[in-house]
Amino acid sequence: MFEPIVDPAARDPSTKFPLDGLSFDISSMPQETLVAYGETAPVIYSFGGGKVLRLSCDLVLKCGTAVLASEGETMKYVMKNFPGVRLPRVHRYFNIDYPVSYFGVKGYIVMDYLDGLSLDNSWDQLDHEAQKNVVNQVGAMVKELRSIHSDNPGVIGGGMSRGTWFSDYGAGPFKTKEMFEKWINWKLGLSKYFGRAPLDVPQIEYPYFVLTHGDLSPRNLILDANDQVWMIDWGCAGFYPPIFEAASVKHQRQFPSFAELLLPLLYNDADEMVQLESCAYGINHVVLSVPPEMESANRPET
Repeated sequence: MFEPIVDPAARDPSTKFPLDGLSFDISSMPQETLVAYGETAPVIYSFGGGKVLRLSCDLVLKCGTAVLASEGETMKYVMKNFPGVRLPRVHRYFNIDYPVSYFGVKGYIVMDYLDGLSLDNSWDQLDHEAQKNVVNQVGAMVKELRSIHSDNPGVIGGGMSRGTWFSDYGAGPFKTKEMFEKWINWKLGLSKYFGRAPLDVPQIEYPYFVLTHGDLSPRNLILDANDQVWMIDWGCAGFYPPIFEAASVKHQRQFPSFAELLLPLLYNDADEMVQLESCAYGINHVVLSVPPEMESANRPET
């Protein structure tokens, strides 16, 4: 099993980071200069097509072929509209063309460095009361994210949806509520056709969408010195049906005790969960099959 790359120097306060001691305006620094500084920065975390680099005592750079500027746009939206949701402050974000990557770009996001305990390595060492404190905070933040309803699904700023319920390759983009429902019911139909879902599961309708993080897990939570929880890694976030958050938590397998504690605090309609789970085969195993309307809508213009 692959393990993430971590450089201990990235969290060592005695390390001199590339931007330490320099006078600069991070918002106007040329992109190529920022990218060059990133290439000399120690790695906080690197896995697959994404990595987080320590630019200075106060700043990190998240970048890679699995990173998109839309994540920065989402974080900016959350900071503006949900004051009770704790996440790193974003300073800038952009994509650069990279045709050989799956998305055709590399993404870059500059944000504040969070000094705290990464819960992916310490969740199982927390006592039960400390674990309950973490999930209670997460549940409260998710409740706040649900407070704004949208008629339009998908990623803030546009682009493909990613996460547990959109396959390893992503899905969409979904331009309307009707298109999203056509897609999810198409996947339900495929699951039924291949005998991987009960035939009596009804067609799916979603009255509205809410902002979901999409990848809630201890690996995406930081516990600071004041025992406050911060959410990181918003790459799977977007406006989706409320049940998607609970379904993503339920089906993350690395931390079952986390899911057990958090699920009762989330919107978790049993019938909607069965409906969504019944779509899993069509989503993950018949990835390229989409409704004809999506094929024509997403076809590039000539």
